[in-house]
Amino acid sequence: MTDKPNVIYLHGFASSAKNSKAEWLQKKNELDPTVNFYAFDFNPTQQDFSYMTITGMINRLRQYILDFEIRQPLLVGSSLGGLVALHYARLFDGIPHVLLLAPALRFNFANRKEAKKSQEKGYREVFHYAFNQNLPLYQSFSIDARQYKDYIQPPVPVTILHGRQDDVVPFRSSRFYVKKYPNQVTLVEVDSDHRMGDQVDLIWSWIKKLS
Repeated sequence: MTDKPNVIYLHGFASSAKNSKAEWLQKKNELDPTVNFYAFDFNPTQQDFSYMTITGMINRLRQYILDFEIRQPLLVGSSLGGLVALHYARLFDGIPHVLLLAPALRFNFANRKEAKKSQEKGYREVFHYAFNQNLPLYQSFSIDARQYKDYIQPPVPVTILHGRQDDVVPFRSSRFYVKKYPNQVTLVEVDSDHRMGDQVDLIWSWIKKLS
């Protein structure tokens, strides 16, 4: 392993470490190899996804960092991966900064009707983009997520890139967060959607700047 800084990309909900954003960033690093770039997969199998919880995601990330002896990584969290990055940095030392992309800053139980159906059935069907099919997500996910419903004080310096046209994770949540913690959070507003596929150059420039 070289002395280059370490960067770990954390994908979002019902996605994978092989999503388009991770692949774009990997290609950026191949052309401009300034960091050790890791893309971590929270659910490599369908069963992993079905039994996934946010606490489990945090614990998996912890084990991954320990197993590969990744020191002082910049965590780059996309969507739900942003929530995992924040809480990982709250629980464990060794994270100098987190870069969040259109992040879920807390778990929002917005769809009460869907949540009720999930509670009655014990699971809900979710389309998983990596597996390209609907998969059951068991009720343990929603039960565990209740402890992540509130904003937390940033445990380390936080930089957020968020698109104003995001129709998945409300942009206003990032604005609220930076107003609440102006000395610890930097918000970069962009004209983009949740995917931020047209902002790869900007994301890469921030990765290099913060790592």
